[in-house]
Amino acid sequence: MSPGDFSRRGRRGVEARPLGAALRPVGRVALWAVLVVLLIRGGAALLESPARGPAEVGRARSGGPGRAAEALAVGFARTYLESPSPDDLRAYLAEGAHLGAGRRPHPAGGVAQAEVVRGAPLGGGRWVLTVSCDLRDARTLDLAVPIVRQEAGEAAALGAPSIVAVPAPAGVDPERPRPIAGSGAGAIGELVSKFIPAYVSAGRTSELSYLLAPGATVVPLGGALDVASVGRSRQLGGGEGAVREITVGVSLRDPASGAVYPLTYRLRVAERARRWYVAAVEGAVA
Repeated sequence: MSPGDFSRRGRRGVEARPLGAALRPVGRVALWAVLVVLLIRGGAALLESPARGPAEVGRARSGGPGRAAEALAVGFARTYLESPSPDDLRAYLAEGAHLGAGRRPHPAGGVAQAEVVRGAPLGGGRWVLTVSCDLRDARTLDLAVPIVRQEAGEAAALGAPSIVAVPAPAGVDPERPRPIAGSGAGAIGELVSKFIPAYVSAGRTSELSYLLAPGATVVPLGGALDVASVGRSRQLGGGEGAVREITVGVSLRDPASGAVYPLTYRLRVAERARRWYVAAVEGAVA
């Protein structure tokens, strides 16, 4: 190799070193630029996440009345089964709501666990939430609790619940019940007085067939409770049509604990061939 070759290689090394040294600062600048962009985007995401969070939660829970209302329904159901008295339930009730007096269960009675299993909107901020309650004696009772929820998030119970056979809503109508209208009042009252004891004691739907309208299917309570009393039937809405909405106050006794629960049931009755039948029990329709 000639001295000229060494000279040329030396010059290339000298030229290459300044070029690499010049590129290193550019690489550092580019790397820092990428880091700054990532930091800015991460900070923006952190700032935006609180604003998006409640909206996303609201959308996720838009199908129900909200956690506060569900918590109230659970608390109401637990207290109701452990102490069905207006004094103990007053904190849960809406202003002006009426609730009959019941009787506490034996000391062994009580609710081990309770949760909302279904909700049905009634309009005007009103809902019926079905609360499934596991009792300490290994039985389960489902209570359909009528509630009202305000825009600010407050909730209150509208009155007595219904004990239902399946997790389903029991209807609550904002209209004031009135005496049954028309000449069918006596027949409708007699139908209700027969149906309620049969509904409570029957073990199968077929045992109610002689009281049900054609095509109607109602799940009975199967004898878990006894009927203490059946009140007077009342009509929701006016008119003397062939289909009516009826409410009736009922007291059921728990033979295991001795508790007595004042309840309200809503029935849809229909006239067929000059005879009245039960077409539906809100909260117990299969």
